[in-house]
Amino acid sequence: MRKHPLSFAGILAGVILGLIFLVAGFGKLPAQTDAYTILLVIRKEPVLLWLSDYVHLIVPSLELIMGFLLVSGVAARLTALASASLTTVFIFNNLWVIRHGVSQDSCRCFGDALDRLLGGISTMEALYVDFAMLALIFLVLAFYPDRWFSLRPWFLRGRPS
Repeated sequence: MRKHPLSFAGILAGVILGLIFLVAGFGKLPAQTDAYTILLVIRKEPVLLWLSDYVHLIVPSLELIMGFLLVSGVAARLTALASASLTTVFIFNNLWVIRHGVSQDSCRCFGDALDRLLGGISTMEALYVDFAMLALIFLVLAFYPDRWFSLRPWFLRGRPS
C-alpha cells in the first residue's frame, strides 16, 4: 500500500488536535464549575434540560478520551469524525453566545487554570480555535495514513520503504 505524500500532515494534525483536546479536558477537570457556556444553550431547550446536570462531567471526559486516541493514533480517523461532532457543538454554542450578546471575559474553554495562565480567551477567540480544529479534523480525515479502525498507534508502525 502506497502512502499519500501528505500522510505526515495527517499524523501531525491528529497529534495537534489531540493535544488541544487533552489540554481542554485536563484544564476542566480540577474546577468542575458551572462555567460551561454550553449550559446556556441547553437550559433553553426543555428536552435537553436533564443533560445540563451532566455536561461538566461529559465534556472533559470526551475531550480526554478523544485527545488520548488522537495523540496515540488509535482509530484516528474514526476519532476525528467523532470529534467533529463535539467541535460542531462548540461552534454552535459559541455562535449562540455571541449572537445573544452574553458578556464573558473568558469562555473558560480550557478550564480555569489555563485561563488564568493565558489571561482567558474570549468567545470569539474560542470560535477561531474551533474552526482551526475543524481544519485539523479535515486533514486527519483526508490524509491520515491508516484505516478507519486501526488500533495500532502511529509511533509503532514501521518506516515507509
